[in-house]
Amino acid sequence: MKKTEEPLVSIIMNCYQGERFLQFAIESVLTQTYQNWELIFWDNQSNDQSNKIFKSYDDKRLKYFYASKHTRLYEARNYAIQKASGEFIAFLDVDDWWLPEKLKKQIPLFDDSAVGLVYGNYWFVNERKGTSKIKYIKKLPSGRILN
Repeated sequence: MKKTEEPLVSIIMNCYQGERFLQFAIESVLTQTYQNWELIFWDNQSNDQSNKIFKSYDDKRLKYFYASKHTRLYEARNYAIQKASGEFIAFLDVDDWWLPEKLKKQIPLFDDSAVGLVYGNYWFVNERKGTSKIKYIKKLPSGRILN
């Protein structure tokens, strides 16, 4: 992957009734320090304001698709992946958000041809209790974690 241009990352965001947190998720993509990405937004037939929120952003990297029928998440993700143009795929749910350096830290790890998957810890936010904590504190597994 040692190229002069950074590889394109296709970010897959599936949405069904996601208006509550959607703006936070989109903003976390827009503030990435790694800039060569596209956001494939798969609207799984929401009837809330998700469509309006997404379309309020004016960035050519944001691409909207409306599902012809409502499907389960795995199926919706597969449809969205078919619309992707990137060398890499990243998933971001509408009720999640990324820290600004996420892609900048993870994409260079693929310079090692033995690397096929990159992941990290995550924070769990409980709005009712007003708390947040890192969900996995131990050292993350590495090496051949999957066949």
